[in-house]
Amino acid sequence: MKIAIDIGGTFIKSGVIDKSQSLHGYQKVKTPHNKNGGILQEVIRIIQDYKETFHLNNPDVGISTAGVVDSEKGEITYAGPTIPYYNGTNFKESLADIAGNVVINNDVSSALLGELLEYRTDVKSIFLMTIGTGIGGAYYEDKLLEGKQYRACEIGYLLYDEQTDKTYEDRGSTTALKALIQEHYKEVVTVENLFDRAYEQDDKALKILNEWAKYVAEGIAQVQIMFDPEVILIGGGISKQEGKLISLIEPFIDNFLPEAYGHAKIETTSKGNDSALYGAVSTFFD
Repeated sequence: MKIAIDIGGTFIKSGVIDKSQSLHGYQKVKTPHNKNGGILQEVIRIIQDYKETFHLNNPDVGISTAGVVDSEKGEITYAGPTIPYYNGTNFKESLADIAGNVVINNDVSSALLGELLEYRTDVKSIFLMTIGTGIGGAYYEDKLLEGKQYRACEIGYLLYDEQTDKTYEDRGSTTALKALIQEHYKEVVTVENLFDRAYEQDDKALKILNEWAKYVAEGIAQVQIMFDPEVILIGGGISKQEGKLISLIEPFIDNFLPEAYGHAKIETTSKGNDSALYGAVSTFFD
């Protein structure tokens, strides 16, 4: 059994995954403030808890995390404002005394590795786009594309508009969608509520979602041109809308591509928000 940990800016999720890819002992805790190394301390607590609960001796640990990750060193090289004081955190060194092998990857890369468990033989090239607080990307073709500084596929920074000072993720993230909702509604309307209203043919909800969907589609078109993958997966919390989400976005993609260019099959992730947990430990099951 392997310990899987997924570190986000808001929550840390974790569990123990067995050989049959079943998840046990799922936990979700608020990400602690990191000024005094709170995240590393919480990760150590989680590992010790699972070691005791599941009687694990020197367990392998897979970590998925927000930020730019040097996967060889096991170190956070850049996290920006998402998680303050996170740069330089080295999990491989810090966990050497309580764990066996420690593998660490960026959260989007981990999510893609988790999804690959479903695609091992059928598909050779997959791009995963996660839409949430921001927008992240990961690409796999024979291996993960990481880049010289482990910053490949940072697609949220694409499509910068000087007039509005906004990037792709400023327009196409779930955060951006929530801002659009607040502009148009006086009452509290969640993203789920908005989708429900739209599929009941509420004109206002449809207008908001279509405006947002065009922004998302524009980024997908850029991914298509740059990577030409077989499948483009959409992950993050929004992915639970599944077919509703795809039917909303897909009609706009060709608007941003040359005539008759075509695009990859668009799907939502099969494991939803748990993809990164499975991906964190996927290399242990190869």
